[in-house]
Amino acid sequence: AFLFKRPHAHSVSRASRSLFTRPIPYTPDFPSLFSKDCHVPLTSRTPSTAFERFGMKGYWCMRSFLDHCVVKVFFRRIDLVGAFRIPKDGPVIFVANHNNQFVDPMLLIIFINRVVRFLIAAKSLKRPIVGALSRMVNAIGVERAQDLATKGKGTVSFSPDSNVVVGEGTSFIKDLNTGSKLKVGDVELNVKSVDSDTVCICDGCCETKEKAAYKVIPRVDQTAVYSEVHKALKNGDCIGIFPEGGSHDRASLLDLKPGVAIMALGAMKAGAGSVKIVPCGLNYFDPYRFRSRVIVEFGDPLEIPSSIVEQYGDDKRGAVAELMKLVDDSMKGVMPGARDYDELQALLTMRALYKPRGKKQTPEELLKMNKMFAMARIHMGSDPRWESLLKEVSEYTDLLRSASLRDRDVRLGLTPDRSMFLRTLSAFIQLVVLTPLTLPTLLLGMPVALITTGLAKREKRNALASSSVKVRALDVVASYKILVALVVIPIYDLLLSALLAYFLHLGVLGLLLLLFFGVPGVFLIGIRACDLSVRCLLRCRATFLFHGCLPTAGLLQKVLVEKRTKLQERVQNFVEDAKLLITAEALQEEADNQSIEIDRKMTLLEGDGVVPAAGSSLNSPLLDKPQDDQDASWCVIS
Repeated sequence: AFLFKRPHAHSVSRASRSLFTRPIPYTPDFPSLFSKDCHVPLTSRTPSTAFERFGMKGYWCMRSFLDHCVVKVFFRRIDLVGAFRIPKDGPVIFVANHNNQFVDPMLLIIFINRVVRFLIAAKSLKRPIVGALSRMVNAIGVERAQDLATKGKGTVSFSPDSNVVVGEGTSFIKDLNTGSKLKVGDVELNVKSVDSDTVCICDGCCETKEKAAYKVIPRVDQTAVYSEVHKALKNGDCIGIFPEGGSHDRASLLDLKPGVAIMALGAMKAGAGSVKIVPCGLNYFDPYRFRSRVIVEFGDPLEIPSSIVEQYGDDKRGAVAELMKLVDDSMKGVMPGARDYDELQALLTMRALYKPRGKKQTPEELLKMNKMFAMARIHMGSDPRWESLLKEVSEYTDLLRSASLRDRDVRLGLTPDRSMFLRTLSAFIQLVVLTPLTLPTLLLGMPVALITTGLAKREKRNALASSSVKVRALDVVASYKILVALVVIPIYDLLLSALLAYFLHLGVLGLLLLLFFGVPGVFLIGIRACDLSVRCLLRCRATFLFHGCLPTAGLLQKVLVEKRTKLQERVQNFVEDAKLLITAEALQEEADNQSIEIDRKMTLLEGDGVVPAAGSSLNSPLLDKPQDDQDASWCVIS
């Protein structure tokens, strides 16, 4: 019932509710909804048939399905920060980091209470499950040049300090044209001209002097995509895009592609009004792991200055570059800011060391503390104190990892023995009580876990082999686990329900009850019990390692607790010293931003005729007032 009912009016914004009243693109017939052809024609007209009305509600049906049946099952905890910053109406472009492939758009679809049309690779639209789900949410297919890359015929070589590419056994006239690219290893070169089948001119040179194999990346015309985006924004809809161009598992942002700036500026030039860009930060904790945690943060909407829009008419390249700087800064505001995975782990450990004992932090406070340490790295990266502290924290993190412990386990060693005994006893009792639920759940879920994990590892190896930006290809693991589970779990559910109905001599009604309520309900309760059991087991294990009968128990506790105490004192002293520097620079930056914002608003007021333009006479009653009143009036206008 929750899949097909209309969303409640109080939970849907005005622009989202207009989905049911104004024409939107829909899929015209049932076979094309699940077709592998990525170029499904979309039409905008008032729906007339029952299936067309279903297609309009498909977004909300899919949103409810992803929320209740996928995301809340895969993740143990999801925290939302800054949802109030999402504009309730008007054209909006949501930009987000891309660290978890198909899971990223799922999270944004669930937490953005408006209809969002995501840009998705045309290659993904051809996949059976992903393509069908994407069409249900009216995604826009984008043909990426790197997906069309083909192996070039023959070999190429480069002259030293020359842009001339000489081929052997190549057919450049047939395979290349102006605007296409040659990829040799990890180097991509733009083709400027083709002289013959064996000679072409590129915009750069490659260090490879010997004959090498190459790939041809064709030039792709994205005019149709931009037209579709501009049309959606002119209708007041929302667009979702991942400007990094593809998913990855790095801790830092990749270089952002300029497509988001071209779309926003082009739509405003086409009459879409003021397009806002909202940065979204998806901060995962072990994103590939089942029952992990994620924090979704929405930053302040970026309003595009009118000066950049005007510049776009004459100098497109310069305007796009200026806007991309603003987008890049806004994206960094919702990201931790680490350079790699090891540094990210060190920053998280610093946060745990700095956190006051006994205080439970909100998701906003956690993100704020992460960014504080990231700012310290930026402003004090070359400071010997920072380098020394980062090295010691990294050594402490490696020591914890080698002992299979976490910082919270070491923190338990600082509690009084009586309190630790009571906590451990409580955890042991809960573990015993929950065992009748957890063991059957683990045994029954083992086949699904083995199948999904095995296939996800195979996909991970393939993704790592075909990518030059992935570190360990962990970004595809969670997505592939979910895709495999969407196929395996219904079959497994039907098999278990049929076996139970057969042995218990239940009829068709009993089989249906088991299929839709019995088996899924038992699994959901078992998953919750497993979550609590794991926490209790880790607490008992940490107590045993520190206070058990092993000869190394006391030594391990002494080493880790002493090291943590010293590190905590160093981190707290460092933060107090760094706060002064960071605060001073942040205040100066805030003052500069306020000055820029005042200038921007004054320009808008000049354009509306509210205040005289710069350089004109100021014959205004405001000038006849006392100085204090004059300043106050100008503050109100600003």
